[in-house]
Parts: sequence; structure tokens; C-alpha cells
Amino acid sequence: MLDTYKNILALGAHPDDVELGCAGLIAKCVNSGAEVYVAVMSKCDDQFDESEKETLIGECRRAASVLGISETFIYDFPNKELPEHRIEIMDIYNRYQRELNPDLVLIPFLDDPHQDHSAVAYSAIRTFRGTETILQYEILRHGSYTFTPTLFVDISKYIEKKLKALNCYKSQIKRRAYFDEESFKALARTRGAQSGYNYAEGFVIYKMFW
Repeated sequence: MLDTYKNILALGAHPDDVELGCAGLIAKCVNSGAEVYVAVMSKCDDQFDESEKETLIGECRRAASVLGISETFIYDFPNKELPEHRIEIMDIYNRYQRELNPDLVLIPFLDDPHQDHSAVAYSAIRTFRGTETILQYEILRHGSYTFTPTLFVDISKYIEKKLKALNCYKSQIKRRAYFDEESFKALARTRGAQSGYNYAEGFVIYKMFW
């Protein structure tokens, strides 16, 4: 089924969101010949001293290279303040709809409690109202919330590529207890066990066309 999608847009609030949620699916789609574009709304440079402001941007671009992403667009909206910029974000998404014409859009979970994640997700569903398939991805982070997948994607052949992409984020591995290879692999194994695969990513379908 995924082979039918040839022009994919993955949207994230922060530089590591897309890799956390759907790097395996992206690697799988790239392998099948799809063009994949990523748009990140915040550089999150508030996490760093002045001399290290571009740290996450460099890590994001290295991860994109690992996955074979066609192009990554990175914006400078303030971290943790994306809800206040939803109109501007929607303007950006409207341009992508016209210029990239994606047939599959990947977004954070609409009910993710992080305000930036949900702002990106709601901006996307307000914008992409045509025949684009929209899938919501799962972001591993602190805090508990319910994510019950309605679609599982087998990433058994791509788990190592996903791990390699996530390992590009050295700054986050140092900062966050959940940001480590064991956690990433455990979640993929759990979704795999739920679906009968060795490793999987889970998604919630917002709308689907194929």
C-alpha cells in the first residue's frame, strides 16, 4: 500500500520529532522510490549557549542524510510557542500544498499534550483538506498519554536505519533520559509485538486515500 505514495511531507515541531515518530516509514518509502520532504517549525536553539545555537540543525540535517530525505525545511518559530504562530504555520503549509502537492502527510498525534506538537498537527489538518492521506505519528517523550495505533507499519528491515538517524542527535542523548537506543528499539518492538512484526511503527489514521 505504501508504494502508492510518491510525494511525502513529514511535519514536525522540533528537529527530532519526525525521526522519533516515523523514521522507519520514511526509510521504507524512500527505498520504494518516494520523494520525502521534512518541515520543522522550531530550531529549539533556546536549549543551547550562543556558541552552540546551530547544534540541533546540524544533527537534523545529518539524520535527514541517513534517511535519504529529499529536502529539509527548518524554521525559526520560538520553541514552546507554536500555538501563537498557527496562522503563519498554516501559510507555510498552504505553500507546501501548492508547490509540493504531497499525497501523504505525516503529523504528530493530535492529542499529544505538548502544545507545539498539537499546534503543528492541527495546523496541518486545517490546511491539507484535499485527497492527501494524513497519518498521525507517535513521539516518545516524558509524560504519559494514550496512543492507540490504528495502522502498523513493518519497519523490521529499517530499524537499524531509524536508530542510526536518531543517534545523530548527540545533544538530545546527553540531555534526555528517554532518548536512547534501548528506548527507541523497545517501543518499535512493542508495536511489532502488537502487530505481528519484529519491529513496527504505529500510526493513527486521520484520513486515508490509496
